[in-house]
Amino acid sequence: MIRSAEPCSCPIQEVGPSMAASCGGQFMLFMTVLEAFINGRCDLADPCNRVTSETPDSLLDSYDFIVVGGGTAGPVVAARLSENPQWKVLLIEAGGDEPTQSSVPAWVTAYWGRPDTDWLYKTEAQEKACLSEGSYCSWPRAKMLGGCSVINGMMYMRGHAADYDGWAIEGATGWSWYDVLPFFLKSEDNREIGDGVSSQYHNTGGPLPVQKFRHAPKFAHDVVSAAIELGYPPTSDLNGETITGFTIAQTLNDNGSRFSTARAFLRPASKRENLHVLLNAHVAKVRIDPNTKKVMGVEYIKDKQTNFVKASKEVVLSAGTLNSPQILMLSGVGPKEMLQKVNIPVVKDLPGVGQNLHNHVGVGLDFTLTKEPQIADVDWASATQYLLNRDGPLSSTGLSQLTGIVNSKYAARGGRHPDIQFFFGGYYASCSDGVATDPEKVKDIDERRSVSISAIALQPRSRGYLALRSADPLQPPLMQPNYFFHEHELDVLVDAAWIAHRLANTTIMREKYGMEPSKREDCQEFEQPSDEYFRCLAKHYTAPENHQVGTCKIGAKTDLMAVVDPELKVYGIQGLRVADASVMPVVPSGNTAAPTIMIAERAAQFIMSRYSRLKNKFGNAATTDSLNNRFGSDASSTDRATTDKRWYGHKDWKIPSWQDADWKQGYHGYHDEQKYKEKFVDGSYRDKYDDHYPDKYTGSNLDWTTVGYPNDYTHGH
Repeated sequence: MIRSAEPCSCPIQEVGPSMAASCGGQFMLFMTVLEAFINGRCDLADPCNRVTSETPDSLLDSYDFIVVGGGTAGPVVAARLSENPQWKVLLIEAGGDEPTQSSVPAWVTAYWGRPDTDWLYKTEAQEKACLSEGSYCSWPRAKMLGGCSVINGMMYMRGHAADYDGWAIEGATGWSWYDVLPFFLKSEDNREIGDGVSSQYHNTGGPLPVQKFRHAPKFAHDVVSAAIELGYPPTSDLNGETITGFTIAQTLNDNGSRFSTARAFLRPASKRENLHVLLNAHVAKVRIDPNTKKVMGVEYIKDKQTNFVKASKEVVLSAGTLNSPQILMLSGVGPKEMLQKVNIPVVKDLPGVGQNLHNHVGVGLDFTLTKEPQIADVDWASATQYLLNRDGPLSSTGLSQLTGIVNSKYAARGGRHPDIQFFFGGYYASCSDGVATDPEKVKDIDERRSVSISAIALQPRSRGYLALRSADPLQPPLMQPNYFFHEHELDVLVDAAWIAHRLANTTIMREKYGMEPSKREDCQEFEQPSDEYFRCLAKHYTAPENHQVGTCKIGAKTDLMAVVDPELKVYGIQGLRVADASVMPVVPSGNTAAPTIMIAERAAQFIMSRYSRLKNKFGNAATTDSLNNRFGSDASSTDRATTDKRWYGHKDWKIPSWQDADWKQGYHGYHDEQKYKEKFVDGSYRDKYDDHYPDKYTGSNLDWTTVGYPNDYTHGH
């Protein structure tokens, strides 16, 4: 570590494993030195607010609430609950603290593919996807405090109003756009309101700083211009009035450094005496009384020893789409036939646990900029720019901050529910030997710069499942997404690939950069470009996004595949909730980090409201009415529309209704309630679910003995 000259109130310590090892080779010397400078910066290391892990011996015997999983959602839930000083809260995380180096946006992938920071998950073999990778798709999932908010691209996207209204129509009562918007706004501290971002859709004062990166490659701005040439209108905010177009997106960053949920929520709460955090502890199961069906506490493994800690009120699973259902099943809650096959005693037969697994999926398209030489984007000059001013290439994720959302020809009529998103890759300031390129010799560089476009289908219809391989909690679950089982995704991706190629052939891309499709080894037997060629590329060079959802979905009590009720309580179990992306019944049309944080905010509010009601009824439970800190003052969700309009983004907020033409047109795109219901209740939205859940799985005569598991469940039903 090389300390900076500015004073720091607390001793700086190196946190987490080195990132330089991910570069290797000729880059090691420069990257090791640069990393040493980064580790010595007080604002990046944040030593005064770092979480201190407990030990099994220092833990209390019992906590009011235990939050399992310190990923994207867990820190939000734990921090919010600990606002009540009379509640004892424990957060358990399988990994360690987030590394200091992860604060540098350009090092976004540095902790992927490492056993100390990544679960290293791979899907089961796919028949139609990831064929160039041996049919196994990689799913990087962070194993550290902050979870995937430490390794993702930081893009702040909410999805669209129609996504959440669809949830509500399908049984997630209370999860419409109107219901969830206040909880997006609650977390947000948007630094660009008035600068292309409207207060009608955004808020200030929350824990999460939202703003564009300080740096963007010129190429990113030129792509936006190219999209305008294709007829896509410019927009500065895809979370605002204009929901289609290309833009340089806002991200979760604070003046050039990443802002994970652990940094935003947990660190400011880390000094609370009623909040304990246990790191490097793997939760094995939730212990549930088999007779009363009431949660007793949590069993966890640390240093190869199994321990138990009690929960007097509730356990909240925030272990993510892949681990929350795994823990439920290890606890005896899940499909009875599957649990019996791995010799786990059945506490609650809940057939939907692990089902409905789905994910955004796309095709990776590579391009060569024939007029642009391949030059390293980080050297000592750009490194110094970052160290001194938190600016330059290291302060951003290169092209990854660029995105576009458009309608395919298969999208819903009306244009208010776009189904394609484009992600871009290139101009990464990740690994380098630090040697600046001599301007006189640039013309002699033969290697040309490469960029990528991932065209993503935002509304997949294919469904898969997650299951246990054994009763061993340390063994990864079986993950079968069934990519492209439904042809709809391939149809959308073919259309998206054509759009990407037209974008590359616009005047500015062609004349300024000489942008051309790169040669691929596979699919050479097809005419290029053609529908068949793009379909082949999607199967071989699949872009399996890290937006997995659905394995503990919200639903009505009458929905046999629902795992949690609309207040996120696990059906049939007292004192157990799930709060993470696994509860999403359908993946939103965009990145999932912000929706996951919204869910965590709602979970905490549900819990606080429940015990507030108990206090009002019995007069013996603490409330949070007197608390007011940087996390916001407490107010019940039913009161916020009338008593605290700032949650809703602007002073003129009013409760929308079907009589409000602006609401109907602006958010739904349907001009009367009947048409809206026809679309979502009787129309194509419902048809999607008919494909996923045929009668033998959703009818009243559901029989797992005759259906079988998992062989008959290979399509996620």
